[in-house]
Amino acid sequence: MICCVTGHRPAGFPFSREENSIEYVFYQEKLLSEITKLIHAGYLTFIFGVADGADTDFANAVIHLRDNEGYNISLEAALPFPINPSKNPTEKTLDRITLLKMCNRVHTVSPYFHKGCMQKRNEFMVDRADLVLAIWNGIQKGGTWNTIKYGTKKGKAFKYIMLNEFLV
Repeated sequence: MICCVTGHRPAGFPFSREENSIEYVFYQEKLLSEITKLIHAGYLTFIFGVADGADTDFANAVIHLRDNEGYNISLEAALPFPINPSKNPTEKTLDRITLLKMCNRVHTVSPYFHKGCMQKRNEFMVDRADLVLAIWNGIQKGGTWNTIKYGTKKGKAFKYIMLNEFLV
């Protein structure tokens, strides 16, 4: 079975994503725990959208479970458009390329950037998935909310990690 993730970029988190933030530590532990439960329930393929924040947290958790804990799972990336490091040689771009090299498979949804390519990427992931893991702050607007609405319309199963539960 296949699980995809939708979630917020760093600005959508209601707490600091610094490594020493107690909220971030609890969130990471919950993310690892939920993915482990999904593996035990039969989910063996995990898809993420290569955005900063929840996507990369999810991908890093899957990589940890695959490479350090020995789970026989695969990680797939869904790029909204190709990454071109020669046009944008930033540290963030290089980090994404490193993460993509750790994936078992990379899908490129659109051959170029356009206004709707992020939503098309989200729809691609939801259409392939049996379950959507939503890392959500509860705000009903933006890309995460649009993906939740799309998945609901498509009748997908959901598992939620509510970001506000980690506030201390």
